[in-house]
Amino acid sequence: MKSLSYCEMRTEMCAIARHMWDRRLTNAGGGNFAVRMDEDRILITPSGMSERKHCALEPNDILLIDADKRILEGEGALSRETDLHLHLLTNFDGIGASLHAHPFHCMPFVAAGKSIPNMTEVTMDRDAVGCIPYAPACTPALTAAVAKYYGEKRALAERVPIGVVLPLHGIVVTGADIYGAYSMLEQIECDAYCALTASLLP
Repeated sequence: MKSLSYCEMRTEMCAIARHMWDRRLTNAGGGNFAVRMDEDRILITPSGMSERKHCALEPNDILLIDADKRILEGEGALSRETDLHLHLLTNFDGIGASLHAHPFHCMPFVAAGKSIPNMTEVTMDRDAVGCIPYAPACTPALTAAVAKYYGEKRALAERVPIGVVLPLHGIVVTGADIYGAYSMLEQIECDAYCALTASLLP
């Protein structure tokens, strides 16, 4: 059997997928992410990562694709969000990883179509997590709406990890690498929890 390329990163991606599931950062309704490895090589989680595999991935589940969405290595079908990830990874120099998820405490903001405010020191140096206009999941319209949001925040997005709310769907988070993007996912989830519960404090 041919050895897989980028084995170390594939292993890291499997660990992060498991953390996302265990820490309620996504659910069986979906979730996927991608990492740019070289100019024309991207690792991306497969379709059904959450619904069918409950984020318990093996390195050979991770797909290696090129910018034309050709599968070069790995088993399974492409995520339905592939176009969204490809746009972010190929059009922004400072973005090396993009992550789509359905975090538990972010979902009330997703359902209401509202931005998630900065609530903790770690996110104060960037804008709130804005909310784009509604577009159906897994459509060119959604990719276009995310592309517009990121285009307007290009300078920030290429400097630090940021996120965006997709109404009725979930959130997208980006970073220079998968570690920065995953860390920001957790920080946004923390901000969402703090915003939801702040009114309970005396």
